[in-house]
Amino acid sequence: MILNMWFRFCFAVLIAGVLLAQTQMNVQQLADMIRDEIARHQHNDKQIAAAVREIQLSEKLTDKTIIDLQAQGVGQKTVEALKYLRDQTANMKPPAHDATSSPATAPDQEVSEGVSTASLAPKPRTIPPPDSVRQQEIIQSMTDYALNYSKHLPNFFCVEVTRQNVDPNGGENYRSSGTIWAKVGFNEGRDYYNVYSVNGKLTETTMDNVKTGGATSQGEFGSMMRELFEPHSQAEINWDHWATLRGRRMAVFNYSIDSAHSAFSITSGSNKTDEQRIVTAYRGLIYVDANTGEIDRIKFEAVDIPRTFPVSAATEILDYDLVPISGQQFVLPTTAKLLMKAGRENSKNEIEFRAYRKFDTDTFIKYNLDPNATPVPDAGEQNPTATEPAKPAAPPPTKTTNPWVLPTSADLPPPPPPHQ
Repeated sequence: MILNMWFRFCFAVLIAGVLLAQTQMNVQQLADMIRDEIARHQHNDKQIAAAVREIQLSEKLTDKTIIDLQAQGVGQKTVEALKYLRDQTANMKPPAHDATSSPATAPDQEVSEGVSTASLAPKPRTIPPPDSVRQQEIIQSMTDYALNYSKHLPNFFCVEVTRQNVDPNGGENYRSSGTIWAKVGFNEGRDYYNVYSVNGKLTETTMDNVKTGGATSQGEFGSMMRELFEPHSQAEINWDHWATLRGRRMAVFNYSIDSAHSAFSITSGSNKTDEQRIVTAYRGLIYVDANTGEIDRIKFEAVDIPRTFPVSAATEILDYDLVPISGQQFVLPTTAKLLMKAGRENSKNEIEFRAYRKFDTDTFIKYNLDPNATPVPDAGEQNPTATEPAKPAAPPPTKTTNPWVLPTSADLPPPPPPHQ
């Protein structure tokens, strides 16, 4: 405990930039300090890298240690700082014992003589990250995609179903606290939300005015994505890992945006009179098709929320997939999951976007959606290996499957027309 506290103090001093001389450490202390910072998520990759460069090692830093730390979550800037220390310590004596370990550098196990008790198989070879030039190409591709995303969407509307769940004891024993039905429209690059049913009762209001005791969210149709890449956000984007999402190979990047440049806000309160609102820093992950720049998943996590604010944690996962509208395929939001913590209470929203239709003021649509329908299952992420066959990124017209199957049970009344 005392050693760990010393690491944190040392890192805080390094970050503050008030050292009069370089801090001396051995390789084990360096590895422990970096892993502690990764686990606590209090400083970004750039800050950790700056601190690492100020450390004076008493032992040789090897490539194996750097690879191990990279496999355990170290960012690209910190990796470059570690390589700098490696070069500085090239003529030093290596440490007496291995300070790190990971499957990427684990030695092959020797096979002893005797009766075999298990079958042997080759260890899956992990996929190496793209080089720095390729990473920048992918980042530029997904930036162009995000900034132009709304321009390529048709005018449409759909039904958003929000299932609210809470656990007042702070666990995961959630119980339903309400269901919100809203007509979501997208017209001339702007989205709007018209709530027309809350807990089975007809109403006509906005999402901001819904008070069911649960959390609500807006902005899934492009604005959340776009804000990540707007120049004013000054997002720090770095390589994270490869993943397989819904059968497709995804390049995953991590990002962070500080509170001074953030457009991510959290509002808390049961009514307008006691409502509190903050703009907070946030970070997360972006899942992108490396060949096209298409973004298929975004994870958001609020960070540095003031302790005095009622909400202490907020995260959201937003998934995009191909959806047919009037015989054409468009990449649109399909599901989202919002998790929040306020006091002891945990809340979880499961959001689905269904029944996409082309916007037409002369068309009357009747929605056959069952409020008791089973939510669409979460599309989990898998870790790919170099030998794993990944589905190629097919152009939108070739994909014909649609995960949104509309129920055929009792009708809900149609939503009101959009406000003009």
